[in-house]
Amino acid sequence: MIKIISILLIALSIAGCNGFVKPDFSGPINDSYFVVYSGFPAPFLYTGSAVQWNEDYAVTTRHTPFLPDVAYTCSTGCDLAFIKHKADGHYPSWRAPCLGENVTSAGISPYLMTTTGKGKVYQTPFRNLKENSGDLYGIHDAPVIKGMSGGPVIGSDGSVVGINAGYYSVTPHDVATQAGLRGAERVSIFVPYSIIAREWRMFQAQLNNQNSPTGPAPKTDFCSSLGLSPLNIKAK
Repeated sequence: MIKIISILLIALSIAGCNGFVKPDFSGPINDSYFVVYSGFPAPFLYTGSAVQWNEDYAVTTRHTPFLPDVAYTCSTGCDLAFIKHKADGHYPSWRAPCLGENVTSAGISPYLMTTTGKGKVYQTPFRNLKENSGDLYGIHDAPVIKGMSGGPVIGSDGSVVGINAGYYSVTPHDVATQAGLRGAERVSIFVPYSIIAREWRMFQAQLNNQNSPTGPAPKTDFCSSLGLSPLNIKAK
């Protein structure tokens, strides 16, 4: 049985980092995510990132304080919100992550530069005790810094497999003693595609009488084409 890490999540929009990231100047990736700012009563005090979901909405983390234009928040209290945001001509493809897949963690730094880090997906799921949602999040070991909350976790084919949510500070001993984390350089937390898709379906049901837009069609069977298994984290 896979051991679940249950610990309080360290939110990226509040403080800190868990590694070194690099500037990202690649247009095809970074034009699908963007910076978000807190609104009243603390305008521009907090920053985060968001990823375009479809023509009319983007997805980001719920924990960024005082987010404006929030159209829907997670039904379970998980760290997810959809905001109203028109696509600027491009939005990414989405799919479930693969176990062991190489991923790129992306987002906006506090200096408003697009930044990325490299890592891979691990099997051990993560539960945030603070939110009591019951949802299980994914873990990758790419570095993340303040401001990257809500930014995309990008799979090896360029599809988005989730959004960054935070990180868990660990020592090398902690990693070595977790069977599902051995070899990880750090523990970064992400909201997987399965939860985002579930919440979009619930939001879409609320919009049913308003000509609701559709969500992106996910890629399927990608993991098997790489000889990998899908990350088995069940959304409630």
